[in-house]
Amino acid sequence: MRNRICLVFALSLLLSGPDRVVQPTAEAASINYAGRVLSGVAAPIGAEPASWQRPGFVSVEGSDLRSRLEAARRIGRSTSARFWTAYAFDVRPGVTVDLDWSGKGSSGEGTNVSFDGKRETRNLAVFLLHEPTGEVVSRVEVYNLEREREYSGYRVYWLARGSNDESLRLLRSFVEGQQNSKVGEHAVMAIALHDDPRVGGLLKNFAQATAPEKVRTQSVFWLGQTGGETPFLADLVRNESEAREVRKQAAFAIGVGKDGNALQTLQGLYPAVSNREVKNQVIFAASINEDKDGAVNFLVNVANTDTDREARKQAIFWLGQKAGERSLGTLKEVVDSNDGDTEIQKQAVFAISQRPKDESVPLLMKIAKTHANPAVRKQAIFWLGQSGDQRAVDFFKEILTK
Repeated sequence: MRNRICLVFALSLLLSGPDRVVQPTAEAASINYAGRVLSGVAAPIGAEPASWQRPGFVSVEGSDLRSRLEAARRIGRSTSARFWTAYAFDVRPGVTVDLDWSGKGSSGEGTNVSFDGKRETRNLAVFLLHEPTGEVVSRVEVYNLEREREYSGYRVYWLARGSNDESLRLLRSFVEGQQNSKVGEHAVMAIALHDDPRVGGLLKNFAQATAPEKVRTQSVFWLGQTGGETPFLADLVRNESEAREVRKQAAFAIGVGKDGNALQTLQGLYPAVSNREVKNQVIFAASINEDKDGAVNFLVNVANTDTDREARKQAIFWLGQKAGERSLGTLKEVVDSNDGDTEIQKQAVFAISQRPKDESVPLLMKIAKTHANPAVRKQAIFWLGQSGDQRAVDFFKEILTK
């Protein structure tokens, strides 16, 4: 669950401008409409994606995706208003895109992406928002056709289904054209959602190209989700001449990826990295890896043995987020250690305070009463005061009445 929340947060793509209700016009009503509304329903595993469109879309005919797109542009230009073109594509398995998690059936202003194999969304479409001239695409989005959405009040011209060749070629032009960084980022996501063996190679090309940094980092993230690209990502992490944000994203992509050797790779990278921010990102990436026991072992090792104070503090912080006796026991050991590093001990106190109250409050009271270092005792008292726990209130009353 925690990994899914991280991914949804890392991948939430904010949209610009309020959505307004589309009212089908008489002209639109005379053109072929198809489909039905199934708000917030995800396709079951193994279901074939339907090739239908939402009501209110205007169907455009043509022999291929390019001809249909050109026809839609001609029609759209005649309206002197913004308009969408949209088409279905072959969706990779195991992803959940633009799902109505709230169940209320209304669209928000973002497209969420997560990796929930139990709630796959197979009926997705690429949406391109055209400026009134029809030539400039100002937004690229991937929307779930089974979700009720208002499309910002703009008309949608439906281009049916695009083949992988057609779709990847079109989306690649938005990435490489560099007309708009946000368009490029979203086009990368759309490419990554295709079920096609060429996706990995395209993403690696984008990651290495002289594209805007956000396009590169988006490509790097999705490489972590395609599988089998850990060696490529590891090379980015250890490359001291590479952009810092690209290296950090590569470490994160390894951590949240599905490759079985991800944690082992991060452990091998850790001593080879000298940049402070990249090193901290390796620690974080290890902490969120699916190998929970291995992650705790790595964090414990850094917390206990690393000579770098900041690295130890990072490891201690993330240990505070890990459930289990092993992580809590390590935090106790750090607090009680005799190495004389007050800052490390105070960080361990903070990490303890972030754990469930039944674990943290008794331990903080003990530290506040008995620890030899006044600064550590003061830290424990401070976090007890922030807990709002009745046991802490009783503890303070006891101190004040003595």
